[in-house]
Amino acid sequence: MKTLFSMAVIVIAFLISCKKETKETNEKECPVVAASLVPQMVKDSFMHRYPADSVKTWFNKDSVAYCAFFVSSGIEKLAQFSNNGNFIKEEIETYNESEQEDSTATAGKLNGGCECEVHDHND
Repeated sequence: MKTLFSMAVIVIAFLISCKKETKETNEKECPVVAASLVPQMVKDSFMHRYPADSVKTWFNKDSVAYCAFFVSSGIEKLAQFSNNGNFIKEEIETYNESEQEDSTATAGKLNGGCECEVHDHND
């Protein structure tokens, strides 16, 4: 009986962890957009903040912001700007289970909604 109870606890713990992992991997990804569709004030704000860098990929974040994926000094980063060009935050890509290290001292991933995800890390 004790063994059966222990097995049941292990199975339940396994199922909970699988469900949690599935939930985390079902995040909605933000759509990639062409640079020509990014408002000029957003592109200007990026160039002002990062004059030596260029954007590899732009993402539309829930129609309220844009994320710029770029490489700076060999470090992959995401910068988020509001639609009017105001800088929101920057994150450093770590590729540890899709987590990003926030380099601007605000916690977590880019705020709410879809996630700006870069899948090809070999560019």
